[in-house]
Amino acid sequence: MNKTRLWIINLLVWLCATPAFANWEYYEFWLDPINKIKLQTAETTSDTGIKLNLYRNPNGRVYILFTLPENTPDFAETGVVAQILPEGFTTKEIELREEPGRFVEYGFSTGRALRARLWHGQEEAPTSGTLLNLINAASVTGLFRLADGTEIRAIWSLEEAGLPIAQALGIKIEGVASGPDWENTASRTLIAAMTACQFPKLNLRCVKHVTDCSIMISKNRDLKSFEVCISDFKTDS
Repeated sequence: MNKTRLWIINLLVWLCATPAFANWEYYEFWLDPINKIKLQTAETTSDTGIKLNLYRNPNGRVYILFTLPENTPDFAETGVVAQILPEGFTTKEIELREEPGRFVEYGFSTGRALRARLWHGQEEAPTSGTLLNLINAASVTGLFRLADGTEIRAIWSLEEAGLPIAQALGIKIEGVASGPDWENTASRTLIAAMTACQFPKLNLRCVKHVTDCSIMISKNRDLKSFEVCISDFKTDS
């Protein structure tokens, strides 16, 4: 692989990994605090400072992870420690037990972090269950029981959360340009545009123009607008 092609691919990775929204952010490399492995995640923080991460483990299962802010007690150690309510849908309870379930996967906690499985991950996208409810909700509310007997409540908006969630979990969400097929098409489109800037010789003005237009892919997820944008270079050169 020549240096120019490698540079193009690195640029694409940087553009697609840049968070597109202030409320929800997509991270390509996130360290799972429980299993200590790097994964992709969609992340947001509630009005009370509780961080929410959605991620998919190497086995394909999708989890939700809550992390308490500093200066609060730990999560309670046993029993129902959380109730999660996607607006307009049913409540999901997260239960901790001293012994792991034989057939049911209960929640898991480190004290500061609380994890629960949302989806088995065996299809392109969930067809039922809490993950689908969360994707379709306008907001999600959480009520958490703490070790000192108090409770803490949190609300997360799901406005414009579709793209970061789709990117992190690798699933198709209706109305969101995402998923492996879209990513492959976007990659080929950007690489083709950058490659065209090399012939008959490398044109740095062309590279800059394509880079400026790439926001249509990285942020707007609009391939047609990107193609219109790069076509303007011919008339400007």
